[in-house]
Amino acid sequence: MRIAQSADFLESVANHPQVKPWMGEDGGPERIELAALMGEGIGFEFDTGGWFLHGLGDGVYEAHTLFLPGSKDVLTKCLDVIRLLFCGTDCTRIVTKVPADNIAADRLTLKAGFRLDHEQPDAYLRGGVRHAVRYYSLALDDWMRGVGPRQFATVCADLGNEEKGRRALRRWAVMHHD
Repeated sequence: MRIAQSADFLESVANHPQVKPWMGEDGGPERIELAALMGEGIGFEFDTGGWFLHGLGDGVYEAHTLFLPGSKDVLTKCLDVIRLLFCGTDCTRIVTKVPADNIAADRLTLKAGFRLDHEQPDAYLRGGVRHAVRYYSLALDDWMRGVGPRQFATVCADLGNEEKGRRALRRWAVMHHD
């Protein structure tokens, strides 16, 4: 995993002919441009793609999944990115939008632990047909429940974010009578 130093690689994946149709509506921009957003988020790169996470404020990040067809071990890579985001940054919630007919992206999102918040029917036009979009989220406390609060605090400390781990352990104790 590499932290993106520029938007070049992720833009090249986003604009790949088999990826771009999933990136927006018919009549959208001819080319996906991420460079202007790089200062407002963080990119994670792997050999065949990655994620761009756009900061929305207050520890909330919107995830954009950008992988070439045939990419391997994407779930493992996704879980690594989630761990780094929750333990090494100010992130407390990750949100994402998935076209309902993008079965691979939908499956990945659910396997990574996201929950479906709602579905908006007829949300966007692709290929001349209206399609639904599913809105998902993953909250820090829900993710922490899966990895365990003490393990979370240990990973935070390993990533130089010890105070976040301590605060999370206190919140966990209050919320779970621990």
